[in-house]
Amino acid sequence: MLYIDSNGLEWGGAEPENIQALLKRLGSEPLDPIYESMGNFIVSYQPSRWTSENKRFEGCTHFFGHFATSSHVFSIITDEKVVIESLTAAIRMNQCRSDYERLKYNAKM
Repeated sequence: MLYIDSNGLEWGGAEPENIQALLKRLGSEPLDPIYESMGNFIVSYQPSRWTSENKRFEGCTHFFGHFATSSHVFSIITDEKVVIESLTAAIRMNQCRSDYERLKYNAKM
């Protein structure tokens, strides 16, 4: 199961972009380090309350964050192993970028 709640411009209400577009952006633009304190971009899906609507996400991984230099936001919930592995690797590589490290240092995180 793959649910793309948002992946694209923060404003405008356009259809979310696909996973490949996010992977491409993760390779070229730094994430906002503030999300390290909110789960480090990747958490097990845990709603504030389980309902019949969100029960389908049980056992899923939630990827979320924002980029530091553009108004691009993403919120993706999945249990697909290939998607989890590729997004996790791309996010962790992004956190190794020098521009990400500089942003993190400047924010004193």
